[in-house]
Amino acid sequence: MDKGYVAGVGGANVDVHGQSFAPLIMRDSNPGRLHLSVGGVTRNILDNLTRLGQRCELVSVVGDDAFGGMLQASCRALGIGCSRLAVRPGHPSSSYISIMDSAGDMLVAMSDMSVLDSIDPAFIDGQLEFLNGARAVVCDGNLPAPALEHLARRCTAPLYIDPVSTTWAKKLLPVLGRFDTIKPNRLEMEVLAGMAIATEADLETACRRVLATGVRRVFVSLGAQGIYYMGPESAVHRRSRPFDRLVNATGAGDATLAGILYASLAGKNEDEVLDFALGAGLVAIGGADTINPEMSKQAVIAMIKEYVQ
Repeated sequence: MDKGYVAGVGGANVDVHGQSFAPLIMRDSNPGRLHLSVGGVTRNILDNLTRLGQRCELVSVVGDDAFGGMLQASCRALGIGCSRLAVRPGHPSSSYISIMDSAGDMLVAMSDMSVLDSIDPAFIDGQLEFLNGARAVVCDGNLPAPALEHLARRCTAPLYIDPVSTTWAKKLLPVLGRFDTIKPNRLEMEVLAGMAIATEADLETACRRVLATGVRRVFVSLGAQGIYYMGPESAVHRRSRPFDRLVNATGAGDATLAGILYASLAGKNEDEVLDFALGAGLVAIGGADTINPEMSKQAVIAMIKEYVQ
């Protein structure tokens, strides 16, 4: 089977963001700007990876509605394979809506990800031969717990995961040691390690606890403080120089994991993987949208030269 692809199992959704032009008047119609975009953690990771030149395949579910058609069309336009994207008749596609006031602060948000509940162990079994043929499989904590555990126990390709939140991180605990690479933030790492993290010494201890479960590599995302990495041979805390082009930080985590995947599959050493991960994150936060359309290998290298090395 073709070993050239990365498979992503997880969320693919449509995001609707609204921002009022003036102070919001509750229970009334407010003139403003509405913005529609495709999203979902796993889809976003594959989006960034595709822009870096890696062949990707999305394994997920959508409804038979306009949003589902939009998700499929966007994947095809980007070059993300969607032959494994199942359509669920009668189900709404996964979606998220947020309403922001005139200052840009979110007032309220709502999500409907119920279609993902149809990703169950039987669905994973139906995709297993395809998943096991991938160079790597990436997923996110939004997967239903039974599907996540089944995937972790049955998939033989290296598994990468972003826990997404502290709530979802708890779902990883029964199968944590079956993941090759994880990318939690500090709070998610506290859940995975079962301890508070207040110092870098605590962080080192937490990483050792997680590695002892069987995880091969841990990349702890620390926001402006960079990335703390621990693997089979060493631990490294890598920071970038102060970044003066921040536009939107929402896509940093997805791009960072895409950078980790890309550099790892390219055979880079741990220092080079860390540099590429930081560079990809900086490219992401330099764009207005969650996915920076300027994402490319060349853009990441330029960021590394200017801010990381």
